[in-house]
Amino acid sequence: MTAGEQQAVHAATATPYDVVAYPSALFPETLPDRMAMVARLHGLAAPDIATARVLELGGGDGSNIIGMATAFPHGRFANIDISASAIARGTAMAKSIGLTNVIMAVGDILALAEQFEGEFDFIIAHGVYAWVPAPVRAALLRVIGRALAPDGVAFVSYNAYPGCHMRMMLREMLLFEFGGIEDPNERASVARAWLAHMGEARPDDRLVAAALRNVARPMARKPLAVLHHDELAEIWEPQHISSVAAAAAAEGLAFLNDASPLQFESGFPGADTPESDVVAEAQRFDHRAIAFFHETLLVRAGRSPRRAPDFDAMADLWIAGRAERQGQDRFSCDGSDFTLSDAPLADALEALSGIWPLRRKVADVAPDRERSEALYSLATSNEAVTLHAGPRPGATDASSHPCASPLARWQVAAGLPLIHTLDHRIIKLDEAGPRAFLALLDGSRDQAALAAAWAASPHGGEVSVAAALAQFAAAALLVE
Repeated sequence: MTAGEQQAVHAATATPYDVVAYPSALFPETLPDRMAMVARLHGLAAPDIATARVLELGGGDGSNIIGMATAFPHGRFANIDISASAIARGTAMAKSIGLTNVIMAVGDILALAEQFEGEFDFIIAHGVYAWVPAPVRAALLRVIGRALAPDGVAFVSYNAYPGCHMRMMLREMLLFEFGGIEDPNERASVARAWLAHMGEARPDDRLVAAALRNVARPMARKPLAVLHHDELAEIWEPQHISSVAAAAAAEGLAFLNDASPLQFESGFPGADTPESDVVAEAQRFDHRAIAFFHETLLVRAGRSPRRAPDFDAMADLWIAGRAERQGQDRFSCDGSDFTLSDAPLADALEALSGIWPLRRKVADVAPDRERSEALYSLATSNEAVTLHAGPRPGATDASSHPCASPLARWQVAAGLPLIHTLDHRIIKLDEAGPRAFLALLDGSRDQAALAAAWAASPHGGEVSVAAALAQFAAAALLVE
C-alpha cells in the first residue's frame, strides 16, 4: 500500500478524536483509591489498590492510566480507545517511560460488548457515556457487566439533568450560529468568542437570562479542543441518574454512590432507606441540587451496601488535610472559611496541613465516632480534608539511591513544564535548577555520587541535596 493509500484509509477511519485530539489530563476522581474508599464507607470489601487490575474505556492517549501505572508498579493497567492516533501516542509514551504494567489497545465498545474477556477490579469510563449514541451507551455498560470483578467498582461519568438543561440551551444556540462551519478549530474559536459575549451581564437581564449567562462564562474559558468535543460535539446527551442506574441494572450492576464526596448524599440517603428506593432518592437529590454532572460508581448487583456511612470502616481509611488555621477554631481552604470547635480535632487538622499531601490513618486523627463524623462532615462539605483507601503513593524520604518517578523524568526530558506526581496531581516545574536535579534522580547514584554530580552542575549552589530530596519527597515525586 502506498503512502497516499495509507493516508486515504486513515482519513476514512479517523474518529473525531483523531481529527482533534482531546487534551491529556489526570482525573483524580477516577483513582482506584477513591473508588475503594467509597466502597468501604458503604461497608463493602474492595480490592487492594496496590495490586489492582484497572481498565479504562475511552481513555484517549492513556495519560490518566499511565499516571496510575507509574504510582502502582505492582498493579496491572489497560486503556482501550477507538482513536488509533491517541493509542499510538500513549503506547509511545509508556514505552519511553519504561512501563511494563500497562497496555494500550484500539477497540470499539460495540464490538467489545460481545467479545470482551478478562476481569478487572476497577473500571473507568470518564467522559464517554453522554457523548456516544444510545447503542454504545448500552454496550459500555455491557462491557462493565462482563469485566467487573465480584468485589470491583466501576466509574461512569456523564453530564446530567436537570442542571444540563441550561447547557443544552446554549448548545442549541451554538449549533444554530456556527454548526455550518466545517473547520473544527475555527468553529470552536468563534463559538468561544460568542460564549464570552453571551456571558456578559446586562442591566435588564431577567433571572433566567442571568442564570444562562452564568453558565456561558465557564464554557467560554474551556480549551478549544474541549469545547469542540463537548458542547459542539455531534452527540451530546446528558442523562438522568435514574436512567443510568436502570440501564446498569439490566447488566447486573447496581448504583453505589457518586465519586465526589460533595455528592455522597446520593448514595447515603439513610440507613432505613430500602434499597429499592435508593435510586429514586438519588434522583430527588439531583432535583434539589440541580446536578449537572455525575461520577457514578457501580458495583455488582446483590452486594447490599450500607446506606449510611460505616464509621467503623472509616477508622481504617486514610486522611489528608490542607486547611490553613486562622485562629483558635477558624480555618480556611480555597477562600472558604469554617470553624471547628473541637480543640483536639482542630489541632489534628492543623497537623495534617503541616504534612500535606502526606496522609494519616483516620483512627490516629479521630479515635472516636464523634470525631470521625466531624471529619466526614468536613470531607463532604468542602475539600479541606480528603479521605483515601490507602497511604499516599511514593517515598516519604530519600532512599540510598534516590529515584524520581520515571513519568516525571520523562516529562522533564521532553521539556514539559507540567509534571505529574505519584499521587495524581499536576505541579508546575519550570525552573532550570529543580528540573536539572530531578533529571539526576534515575536511581543509579547513591547520595554521595548524587551530591558530587549536583555540585558539578551549574545549579549546585542553589540548594543542598538534602533539602532538594526532601522537597521532591514531599511533592510525591520519589519512588520507593
